[in-house]
Amino acid sequence: MKITTICFLMGDDSVYLAEKKQGFGIGYLNGYGGKNRKGESIEDTAARELKEEAGLTVSPQRLEKVAVVDFFEDQEHIFECHIFFVSQWKGEFKESEEMSYPREYKLNNLPYEKMWKSDRVWLPLIFSGKKIKAKAYYEKGMDEVKDFDYELL
Repeated sequence: MKITTICFLMGDDSVYLAEKKQGFGIGYLNGYGGKNRKGESIEDTAARELKEEAGLTVSPQRLEKVAVVDFFEDQEHIFECHIFFVSQWKGEFKESEEMSYPREYKLNNLPYEKMWKSDRVWLPLIFSGKKIKAKAYYEKGMDEVKDFDYELL
């Protein structure tokens, strides 16, 4: 099981999403994030990945943790993902080897058909202001969600 992060860059009533260009999740729209390194706090991981993938700088203290989602594939726990909102950052967006240049989407009109299937369940929860701890169970191959449950934090 890997510990990972996702940062969602938030506007007033919008979020910036970018397409994953390589590796796990290629072709899907998502926020920015990645794997935790040994000895690194989860907040430092989120800030580092945001810099590497989007060219943006954020202070780890400015990250708002909104969720922890555990992802399973056919009962195997593959990711513990810490989800953050970022509303203040420094720098200009850039495209990286891993992520495309982002596009701003209105929260009430997100392109869920271009995102992971479980995003359709948990993203509306956190975008409505809920903080959650959740479990998303995918079928083998990660194409279909077979179960999802959560509790409020």
